[in-house]
Amino acid sequence: MSLLLFAIKIKKGVVKEMKRKVLISVFFMLFTFTLISSQLISINADSIFSKTKPNNWITISYGSAVDKLTLTHSGERVGDVIQKIPSYDVDYKGLVQQYLEPYSILCHDVLLYNIKPDTPPLINILAHYPIGSEQPAWVDLFREGHFQLYYNPHLIRIFLKGDNPENSFEKYQSVIRHPIQDLINSKHLSIKNIEVYVFNNDYAKAEIRVNIIPATSAIDDLDLSPKHRSIDLGSIEEFLNHGVALEAVEVDERNDIFFYGRSASDQTIAGQPVSISDIAVTYRSIFHYGYNAPYISLDTHEDNRYAKVNFGGHLENTRVGHVVLEADKLFKTLSTGIDPNTHEFVKSKITKHVPDFLTEDERGFLEGTNEGNTEIRYWFYPDEIGTVTDGSIGVVQKHQFLADAERMDVEVQLDKATRETIDHLNKYFILYKKAENTYKELNTVGRMMALVNWLKEMNIDDRVELDDLLSVKIPAFSTPEKTKKMLAITAIVCPGDLNITNQNVRDYTRTYYLSHLLDKYPLSTSDNEFLEIANNYLSQVDIAKLYPPYKKLEGQVDDYGRQINSKEKEIELLNDEIERKKNTLDMYSSSDIEQYNNLINKYNSLLENQESMINVYNAKVNELNSINIISGAIFSIGGGISLNPREFKQIVINKDSPAIREIFKVKSQLKFVGNISKSGDWMRSNVTNGGSRINKLPDISWTSSKSENGSIKYTYRTDFGDSASVEFFNNLNYVQYNINMEAYNDIVKYSKEKNLIEVTHGIFPQEYKGEVSSDGKRIVFSK
Repeated sequence: MSLLLFAIKIKKGVVKEMKRKVLISVFFMLFTFTLISSQLISINADSIFSKTKPNNWITISYGSAVDKLTLTHSGERVGDVIQKIPSYDVDYKGLVQQYLEPYSILCHDVLLYNIKPDTPPLINILAHYPIGSEQPAWVDLFREGHFQLYYNPHLIRIFLKGDNPENSFEKYQSVIRHPIQDLINSKHLSIKNIEVYVFNNDYAKAEIRVNIIPATSAIDDLDLSPKHRSIDLGSIEEFLNHGVALEAVEVDERNDIFFYGRSASDQTIAGQPVSISDIAVTYRSIFHYGYNAPYISLDTHEDNRYAKVNFGGHLENTRVGHVVLEADKLFKTLSTGIDPNTHEFVKSKITKHVPDFLTEDERGFLEGTNEGNTEIRYWFYPDEIGTVTDGSIGVVQKHQFLADAERMDVEVQLDKATRETIDHLNKYFILYKKAENTYKELNTVGRMMALVNWLKEMNIDDRVELDDLLSVKIPAFSTPEKTKKMLAITAIVCPGDLNITNQNVRDYTRTYYLSHLLDKYPLSTSDNEFLEIANNYLSQVDIAKLYPPYKKLEGQVDDYGRQINSKEKEIELLNDEIERKKNTLDMYSSSDIEQYNNLINKYNSLLENQESMINVYNAKVNELNSINIISGAIFSIGGGISLNPREFKQIVINKDSPAIREIFKVKSQLKFVGNISKSGDWMRSNVTNGGSRINKLPDISWTSSKSENGSIKYTYRTDFGDSASVEFFNNLNYVQYNINMEAYNDIVKYSKEKNLIEVTHGIFPQEYKGEVSSDGKRIVFSK
């Protein structure tokens, strides 16, 4: 018997014998057949799921499809990491999670090979959520491949990690209930049943094992209710909309959750007021990161003219991700004084708020350590971010990330200039955030991280349905996948005897932004070659542009040179005149002798003046030659920000903490104001109506048609240009699916005669081919 039974509605007046050809004009009037059929058996006596037979595991080998030359966050290539996985702890898998997890999309392709054609075809839920578009927080967990969900008007087909469908459904129910509820509440659908499949992804083998025997259930039999106390998302949203600096979170004896904060209308994330979506993103990054803990890092790119922007914890394409990326990029400003986005010099902007601010290379000149080339990797770490608690209330103690050089397995000795730059930022961060709003927003991220990390460390998810936050919509936002490297060179030009100090170093330094030169060279150009390019550029710069006093001095030398040359001609002419006078001199004429002596005196006076000018000229030349030109080239200023929950400061348990006592005092004075409570400048969210949000799919109307021309083809279209089709021969030896919706495109073709599956998915760079073994138990995909 078929796993799924659908009721087919036919309009009155068009009922005909089922053997005749019928043009169907409604998307959901066709139904799904499967090859898998046998007597349904119960998994257990109390289960709502049924299975046709225990298991039918198929191995999907995707190693040959992986681009093993791709560079990971560590700088190692994907292929090398895969080989090393068995020798490392599970955290090492985080390096390749974003590259290997998405291959779970092949599970459905393999299933299609083993069942009769789906009519209508099932659509991946991600087709409705292009990358960077507005979407519920749960979507990115599916996009990376931790889950896969497909649907048509009557059926949901979901793939979960694990060995037992029922156990996996129970384990992930708090996550997957959101898309399931969205689907069953969408107007144009009438979901009746669900199929649950399980799979496992072995990174070390680059293999997925999927059980193509589903557990099935009627949708009405599913329990999609929260397992714990629901969150009042509306109250938290209104609380944040009032503009607050987050200070504390409380979970009371009834497991109701409350957020506390002080009035602060200037709290923003990526230039927008802090919202519940930012809390949702932070929550997802800490509770659902898999192996890839939250971070941002600028790393080696396959195109060496760029730095690869790597995120952990699903922070890409979010406003929170934007803030930590921009804070990371500001390390370039600390090094060179150049804004990483506008490429303008912003030293004066920072100095306005941080009077003794010096760039790292200015400090290097003071130490005499900036001759040559420097590669810098600064990082922010959450070591000091933490909370104090009495067990039910968590209060933010510190929320500032601390700057440091990248921490390596082998300690690296920092030069004094680098260490002073880092220490100055940490010590005067309160001033720096006045100069750069990004630093202020980074503090806001620190507050959110501290409170959400408290929820995790206190295991609040065992009491409160925190996954309700996954139903919150994340605003449309895009973060870059790469950023052009910074190539800059700083030079100092000053008199050799000048004492360079903190006060005058900036008067003698010039920095040149040269990243525009990168485009003129191949992607394989090495760092050393780019540094040489920078040095060559500096050698062609007029020194007078580097050091204005040099131009004045050079002008003086030229002027004295011209005067000396002019006087030299005058002296030569006078000397000739003296010689002529001498030859005609009348020794008995007093007037002749007086004229001659006057010429001699004039000549001697000119020589004396000439000697004086030559002495001045030589002194000016020596002064000119004594001017020092020192340059330091800065290239590939990388770095990152760690947001790993395990690196946060350990929670302090102190019931008598002044911070805890203050919250108790505030609680006693709170008064309800709408959906929140207030006391002075303090505010708190309330609890009235809890529960996740339903995000219905767009009301899309499909029309269908059927054609027969040697094959049977069902085509479904919308008024928006979306299409879905399935085409197959009567003997089912060849089947092709084609789904085309907005920016989403899936093509799956398989041939039973050739034992071949060919797939094209938007997440893959090209078509992949899967060779099916003779027993059908192993499929090897390759490019």
